[in-house]
Amino acid sequence: MSQTSSSPGDRPDRTAYGVACVISASFFTSLAGPIVRAFESADGWTLQFWRQAWFLGFILLFLAWRHGLAGLPGCFRAVGRPGLIAAVALGISFVAFVFAMMATTVAKVVFIGATSPFIAALIAWAVIGERLKPVTWLAMAIALAGILLMAGDGLTSGQGPGILLSVITVVGFGVTLVCLRSRADRDMLPAIALAGLVALLVSAVAAPSLAISRHDFVLAAAFGVVQLGFQYVLIALGARHVPAGEVALLGRLQLVLAPLWVWLTVGEEPTYLTLVGGAVVISAIALQSTVALRRRAPITP
Repeated sequence: MSQTSSSPGDRPDRTAYGVACVISASFFTSLAGPIVRAFESADGWTLQFWRQAWFLGFILLFLAWRHGLAGLPGCFRAVGRPGLIAAVALGISFVAFVFAMMATTVAKVVFIGATSPFIAALIAWAVIGERLKPVTWLAMAIALAGILLMAGDGLTSGQGPGILLSVITVVGFGVTLVCLRSRADRDMLPAIALAGLVALLVSAVAAPSLAISRHDFVLAAAFGVVQLGFQYVLIALGARHVPAGEVALLGRLQLVLAPLWVWLTVGEEPTYLTLVGGAVVISAIALQSTVALRRRAPITP
């Protein structure tokens, strides 16, 4: 065995740690719905501002711990142009996500958001000519059918703006995924921090007032640190020890948890067409993920 190989007891421990991080990230991601539904009086822009303020502070502290204060300027410069594009796209996605949550059901937002890997693949094909396998095209077609089912349901129930905002969210995140992948050898959390700054600045300009009640301020802190900050930090930590395909699969846990939390806390039940459309989207993800994992080459230590 080569000298770079790890001992038998080390690798399972690192993998288990990575899996725990990714599952925990998915759990925190799923909390968005109950938190948004619990706000009392803050308008969308004010909520956005305080959420991003808490998120940005948390990510900067984590980056300072990871790179040291002296290393912060260098790690931000290292993201390059792709990082700046990702920051703008993800900043737009951050803003659209919260307003989508306010305009339609959590289940619709989450199921549409689950198609982000397909959107990223389509963008990579259109922009950089990345070849797509036939199974990816098939999975995208299946996922599109599921989205159309939910969109039709949303239009008939007056939730069209929420569907549109959900699509904007997923397109922004898809662009972000393509940009981050182009710098896979670097720490791209600084680009995520810049996205928080973009959303913060836009919200500061658009908000009618930054005044917020104590109740909503505490919720905004949980929204920015626990729901948003924890998910990105945990994914950054866990993805180093878990293959990308398995990260995507484990991350889909929120598809079950997010609608469940709002059903248990505020009685928000997804409609029949939403459940059918969501099941179609999940089947597309399962098809793509299963094929990807079977084709994945063994990992060298």
